[in-house]
Amino acid sequence: MELLKRFYGINSKSGGEDAIKGFFMEQLAGLELAVEEDAFGNIFITKGVADSYPGVTAHLDEVHAPSERNIVVDGDMIYAVDGCGERVGIGADDKNGLWIITRLLHTKPVLKVALFVQEERDGEMAGCRGSRACSLDFFNDVRYLLAVDRKGDSEVVTVGKGDIRLCDDAMFPIEVLQKYGYECVPGGRTDVVALKERGLQIPCCNISCGYYNAHKADEYTMFTHLEKALAFVDELLDKIV
Repeated sequence: MELLKRFYGINSKSGGEDAIKGFFMEQLAGLELAVEEDAFGNIFITKGVADSYPGVTAHLDEVHAPSERNIVVDGDMIYAVDGCGERVGIGADDKNGLWIITRLLHTKPVLKVALFVQEERDGEMAGCRGSRACSLDFFNDVRYLLAVDRKGDSEVVTVGKGDIRLCDDAMFPIEVLQKYGYECVPGGRTDVVALKERGLQIPCCNISCGYYNAHKADEYTMFTHLEKALAFVDELLDKIV
């Protein structure tokens, strides 16, 4: 939980992701990784050597403007208040995804990771700017891409905004869905939807990772729901062919 609290303490409003990038990479010190950053600021990581890779993705930015954040742990709930005790957002959308991917990079021998900047809509600027600007070549040897960027604790988005088919529901072993209480649902727009719109051919999805009231001052995380999401994604990476 301490690592997660440190993630929440770093503001990464769209266009200001440098601090969270640096902190994320610090957590991977000592791992043998190939790391690239493109001209737009997206980060691409490869661990291990394989003919093909499972892939995971999250975004580095958040919607909240910089403010004082005092992280509060109330039982299973994590949120933040400012110096006056007023609730402020923690950027769990999508620092929860970053936390999960940090853990996976320490445990999985073979993995590809895409971390996108500027996913969030910012004023009049449309969202998913990083994923709309990147080269798709990184995914040439990726079998599928699991995004960890969804509210709640029980949803796998397989159809994105605009009726964009991300993957077939049958991709997910029913016994794994039932074990963790997940179900396939339609959802909104995120980086994997933008990638599919651009012609990415591999199966994608977006998975709930334990945050609630995203984009609002009373945003919070249920830590056991985040831990469940980590276990779910970890098992999917082992079970999906």
